[in-house]
Formats: sequence, C-alpha cells, structure tokens
Amino acid sequence: VFECIRDGLGYPSIKHDEIGTQQMKEYAKFSLTGNGATDEEAHNWVNVLCTSPGIHGRRKTQKTRSEGGGSIFPAKLLEITLNNGYDWSYADMQLGPQTGELSSLKSFEDVWEAFRTQYRYAINLCISTKDVSRYFEQRFLQMPFVSSIDDGCMELGMDANALSEQPNGWHNPITTIVAANSLVAIKKLVFDEKKYTLAQLSQALKANWDGFEEMRIDFKRAPKWGNDD
Repeated sequence: VFECIRDGLGYPSIKHDEIGTQQMKEYAKFSLTGNGATDEEAHNWVNVLCTSPGIHGRRKTQKTRSEGGGSIFPAKLLEITLNNGYDWSYADMQLGPQTGELSSLKSFEDVWEAFRTQYRYAINLCISTKDVSRYFEQRFLQMPFVSSIDDGCMELGMDANALSEQPNGWHNPITTIVAANSLVAIKKLVFDEKKYTLAQLSQALKANWDGFEEMRIDFKRAPKWGNDD
C-alpha cells in the first residue's frame, strides 16, 4: 500500500474505522429531520463516492456527491498570502483580503496568522456558495429514481436532493499537504535557519525558480508533513 502511495497519487485511500464512525455521529447532530445516523449505523459506515465515509442501506444514504459543493486550494491561499492577498500568477487581481506586505511578516506566526485569515475568507465563500448551490439543487436537479428507492424520501414525500436526514458536510480542500509542506519549509529555511528571506522566496517563486536552483533544491529537501514530523 505504501509503495503504491509513494508514486504520488494518494491511492489507495487509507481509512480509520473509529474516525469514520465519529464523523457519521458528528454529521448526525445536524440532521434536519432529527433522524441522523444511529450509533449502529455510524459504526457500520462504508466508503461512498470518492471513498468518503457514509451510511448504507435504504435510508440516510448520501444522495448526491456534495450537497452543493465547492473546493478551496490552500496552496493557492499560501501563494497569495505571500503577496498581500494579490494573485500575481493567474488571475492578476486582489483575490483575498490584504493580510500584510512581506515586510510586515516578521515571524512564522505572522505568516501563519495571515494564512489563516486568507483560509477563513476562502472557506466562508466556499460554504456560502455551497448553501446557494444546495438551494437550487433541491428545485432544479430533482432525482425521482433515487428518491423512489429511498425509504425516507418516500415516507416524507421529499426529493433526494432536498432530504437531509444524515447531512453530508463534504467540501474539497485540495492541495492541503502542498500548503503544509510549504509552511514547514518556510519555517525552517526563513525563520529558523534564516538562510533566506521572504522577499528572496517571493522573487524566486515569481521567476518560477529560474536562476534560483540552489534555493529550489533547499526548499524541496526541507522536512515534509508526515513520518511523525
């Protein structure tokens, strides 16, 4: 399994039974009908869709992939954190809040708090969009066949996209580990060892490391998230 994952795609996905059970019980607290997963149902969770824990059977199953949906990219958030919220590499616009010029980020804690602010802003947009999407899914993306084989939908007379007996809090934070590894590298090379400055890092990134080969290798060889680190 680990040899396969080392190829870089993260497959197969490793699941933890107790975490999956607790996730189902946590989601159940937010059931709109007060009929979320029982302890037994939570314990017997299965992988659904993109191998996410879910309930199985004729009731309370996940009807649609994401109940609204949305994704955020923490690596992008870190990139704009180092540019005061401005997206220089793609959109050429102020993408997030102004969290400080590089000269104001005096410590790793400053970088971390600026990143948290960008993340908070992005996740708020993501979940707000998810709420709007879910509202329209219920009205314009009805699923009569799926509804007909779900006992809850038949009992309550509700479409599968509208019924939320066992809620699904799914959203996608993609590139989380990229952001984590990058933060670890910044902490080590910029703030702990003081080998580089944030200004030098910004210059190297904007040059796509062209002319900064030694620096690129240093950042690549920096500690990575995982391995008990």
